[in-house]
Amino acid sequence: MPELAYPLCRQTVTLYHPDAAAGRVVRAVVTGAFLDRRVRVSATETGRARALAFVLVIPQRSARYGQDYTLEPGDRVLEGEGADVAWADWADFLPASVPGLCCVQYVDPKAAGGAPCHVEAGGWWTRTGSGAHSLTN
Repeated sequence: MPELAYPLCRQTVTLYHPDAAAGRVVRAVVTGAFLDRRVRVSATETGRARALAFVLVIPQRSARYGQDYTLEPGDRVLEGEGADVAWADWADFLPASVPGLCCVQYVDPKAAGGAPCHVEAGGWWTRTGSGAHSLTN
């Protein structure tokens, strides 16, 4: 099987994973990812609801899922190389208070030819940080 091409995966992102047992936030910087943030609008009974949404793609050749980084629902993603976050600051490290920060709602590892090829993650949330749900719901 020919190697998959990821021409859009040219960004650097910082992944933040809370480790409650150790009382720390694990930070991983990944180069060669794709992060797309956008506005999601849906119709409601009273008009339209607007939310921010994102999708993240990390090819296996850029970083190995489960070895080079951990990514789970509730983790955070920031474009570029972000600073360390102290465990005491984790509760306030939210999209509503940090410009460009994304909160992971789903993680979907993908395979091609029986081998891991990339991880897709994403989510959406309102301006206040409430109402976060998976894009697959």
